[in-house]
Amino acid sequence: MLNVFVRDLNEKTKSIRSKGYIPGVIYGNKLDKSIPISVYKTDFTRLIDSKNHDGYIQLNLNNKVYNCIITDVQVDSVKDLFLHIDFKEMK
Repeated sequence: MLNVFVRDLNEKTKSIRSKGYIPGVIYGNKLDKSIPISVYKTDFTRLIDSKNHDGYIQLNLNNKVYNCIITDVQVDSVKDLFLHIDFKEMK
């Protein structure tokens, strides 16, 4: 399970990344609207490196669990940084 946090849309993404987080979004047909989130970079990297998720990832947002798949990861290949992650909720 990956802990994620609600992201303030007024905060610049550069600021979010400098604090060690990756901006992202949770979207899906069952959601009223997409949820802007941030995830701690170290936690996300560990999860991806462990390959311990069989394609589905459980996201914990304010004690509510979302079963998601990763649909897009934007990477800065020069700096080797994650720029943004899209999670799609699967029900």
